[in-house]
Amino acid sequence: MNTTPSNINLSYQQPDWSKQAHSKLQTWEVELLNRSFETLNGNIVRHEMWHNKRGIEPSLTRYVGVWNWDSAFHAIAVSRWDPELAREQIDILFAEQLPNGALPDVIYADGRIIKESGKPPVFPWAIAIVDKRSPNKEYLKDIYPKLVKFEEFWRKERGGDKDGLFHYGGPQPYWESGWDNSVRWDIGVSNQWAIDLNCYMAMLYDAMSGFAKELGLKDDEAKWKKAKTDLAKLIEQKLWDPKTGAYLDYDYQAGKFGTALTPASFMPLYAGIASKKYAEAMAKIAADPKKFFPGMPTVSYDDRQYGPDYWRGPCWLNTAGFAIWGLEKYGFKNIAEKIRQTILKRCYDGGYPYEYYDATSGKPGQGAAEKFGWSAAFIIEMLLERR
Repeated sequence: MNTTPSNINLSYQQPDWSKQAHSKLQTWEVELLNRSFETLNGNIVRHEMWHNKRGIEPSLTRYVGVWNWDSAFHAIAVSRWDPELAREQIDILFAEQLPNGALPDVIYADGRIIKESGKPPVFPWAIAIVDKRSPNKEYLKDIYPKLVKFEEFWRKERGGDKDGLFHYGGPQPYWESGWDNSVRWDIGVSNQWAIDLNCYMAMLYDAMSGFAKELGLKDDEAKWKKAKTDLAKLIEQKLWDPKTGAYLDYDYQAGKFGTALTPASFMPLYAGIASKKYAEAMAKIAADPKKFFPGMPTVSYDDRQYGPDYWRGPCWLNTAGFAIWGLEKYGFKNIAEKIRQTILKRCYDGGYPYEYYDATSGKPGQGAAEKFGWSAAFIIEMLLERR
């Protein structure tokens, strides 16, 4: 088997961003969009391991392969100019779906496939966005049974059936979380009902009910809606810490909340399941310079473990984006826009998109890969999408 990927030179014309933007774009914003567009297109590779489909690598030099949730994020952004390329990102991963419904973590360019752990269940949510922008009922018919198996894996093997709430698992649960060395996991991973994971599952159920409706599957639609409603209630009841005044991970083995306050705590807002009272409390935390304002670090500024290392402090565009959109969704547009503008201006000042950024100085993070795919994807979405 040929394990040498071939780069693809695509002569895409840069989109007319003004037709997609909700308000007039400034010159620097257009330049940042163009850099992000170039990054995603420059990272496209065709490979036999990917069934000769066009895969978008996170980084041509650092991450040589196709990664799980990266592909979902890439698909959302590129659906704005090439829906088929977006669906190829999805198909590459689902072609390697495991018998239990799980998806692999990575399909490397050298032929290796990492199957022991996956990544957070964001694909149904991403597919729903791609389909909304470019409807394709035949594609939904084909992917739907695979998504049913995907949900079954999370429900059966990650706590849903047993507890009603979900936890990360597998031999490397910190990798499955996507947050790797986060301060959140200093007390363990698979022992916690993770606030972001449970919100991703609520988003999954939301997407699945929409697919079922589109496909005329009324019983399935009702089933998925009920699953989302039941899970949303448990999140509100079990994952709000009254002492901290925030949504937090819960150590169900020790019977206590985790102490790390992170952007994951804003996920109930993005998922649209937070009460007005709790959303207001989260907005105050977002506006607090001791917590998350203005750089949305991956652990609050005042946490004793906050620092420049990877997921232990730097700003990552995906977690920041969800927090910003969640705040917007609940009407806190002023604080959301201040955080958005701060982060995006830092990205512009740094050149092409980096993997992550120092949440204090705003400079590209130490050791961060340049021309990083999902950062480019979230820059595009944060500039063009308003909630």
